[in-house]
Amino acid sequence: MPAGNGGGLRLAVDVQRLLCALFLVLALGVVQADDGSDDAFQWLKRMGEAARTLNYQGTFVYRQGSLLDTLRIIHRVDAEGERERMVSLNGVAREVVRDAKGVTCILPDHHSVVVDRSRRNGLLPSAFRTANAGLDAHYRFTLGGRERVAGRTARIVNIQPKDAYRYGYRLWLDEDTALLLKSELLGSDGAALEQILYTSIDIGADIPDDLLEPSTLGEGYTWHTSGQDQSVSDAGESEWDTSWLPAGFSLRHRERNPLPNQPVPVQHMWFSDGLASFSLYVERLEADKDPFRGHSRVGAMNAFGTVVDDYQITVVGEVPQGTVDRIGRAVRRR
Repeated sequence: MPAGNGGGLRLAVDVQRLLCALFLVLALGVVQADDGSDDAFQWLKRMGEAARTLNYQGTFVYRQGSLLDTLRIIHRVDAEGERERMVSLNGVAREVVRDAKGVTCILPDHHSVVVDRSRRNGLLPSAFRTANAGLDAHYRFTLGGRERVAGRTARIVNIQPKDAYRYGYRLWLDEDTALLLKSELLGSDGAALEQILYTSIDIGADIPDDLLEPSTLGEGYTWHTSGQDQSVSDAGESEWDTSWLPAGFSLRHRERNPLPNQPVPVQHMWFSDGLASFSLYVERLEADKDPFRGHSRVGAMNAFGTVVDDYQITVVGEVPQGTVDRIGRAVRRR
């Protein structure tokens, strides 16, 4: 990762927010199946319903390259909606709490708290939460066999991209409830770039209130807030656009938001095809900072930086390197 420049910060911020979000094994909603794969479609539909409506608690492993984290998750649904708490069991201490107010990531080792009030789906590792008609034009959905995961029988659903501009997915769903037990983000060679795997899970558990409360109130910590409390929605037409996007991707949200150690708000545009997503950042270059040019990568997260008319352009997303490179080179000022 490049250091001491806006591009490195852009990637670091997106990775930080992604890692907090990856610890939230959230609902995967309805997607459109193709090739007559009605079975795969029904399993994905059940998966979304299960994750939104079931109580469960368990332990899962998150692997990204050489990074390996073990986390405990507690998820409850009641009259007030979904509540979720997650605690890291190894490595850097982290605790994540999600409720109707947003997502709070507590970092005790750094005495800091990161709060995202907007709860946009694009910050999550799995953007399946709502129905997305037309995904069948860009992905192929098929039902695989059965395997054991966390002591339970799981059905496999394969999601294969139809071009080189997005990653594939393989999902293992509990045969009884369709709850997600394991997922893999797949590169073009079929190798897993990221993996989430439950080692134990109790589905339908009675979850008391105290298990959902954070272990600290964050007194004396430094608080960083993003989302609706800090960001300004940019509803007008932007002076920046890109002359090329992969088929199926469109602008879903645009805002101007502050980032740590940055005096001027950064224009942030979020694009998605309903499953994969990437962010485009535009900020005026500061005289005392070196621009970020070229490519950087953290796990499956790729970034590309360039400079246009004294503005730093950075594209960051969980999409292949070639995708962010081509998009970044196509960014123009109107």
